[in-house]
Amino acid sequence: MSSEKIVYKLNISGGNVGIGKGLSKQIEIDEKKFHFEGMKIGDIIKGGLIGFPNYEFQITGGSDSSGFPMRKDVHGPVKKRILVSKRGIGYKPIRKGEKKKRTIRGNEITHNMTLINMKIVKYGEAELFKKE
Repeated sequence: MSSEKIVYKLNISGGNVGIGKGLSKQIEIDEKKFHFEGMKIGDIIKGGLIGFPNYEFQITGGSDSSGFPMRKDVHGPVKKRILVSKRGIGYKPIRKGEKKKRTIRGNEITHNMTLINMKIVKYGEAELFKKE
C-alpha cells in the first residue's frame, strides 16, 4: 500500500422512494474521516459518520481505480475473470446466449476502490438534494 492519501468518491442515489427519488449526488470523502475497507455490498452505514446526521445509506456497488465494477455474487476483496452470460453488472451481450469472460471485483471494498455507490435507506433532517 502506498503512502498517498486515499479519497473515495461516493455516488449517493435517492433510492426508489422519498424526496430524492431519481436524484443522485457525488461527494468526495477522505479515508481519515471514515474507513470503508472491509465493508461489503449490502452493508448499512450510519450517515452521521460521513457528515449526514440521521441518514442511513446502503452500499450498492462501486469500482476500483482501473474501472472494474464490483459484483455482489463474487465474494471477497478479489479481482477475478468470470464467465458471464446474462445482462448484468460488467456485461451487456449483443446476441441471445452470448457469453464472455470479464474481469470484475469482489463484493468487499479494498484500499484501491475509487468509487462507491450508495442509496439512501432512511432520510434525515439535513437537505442532501437541493431543490431547484
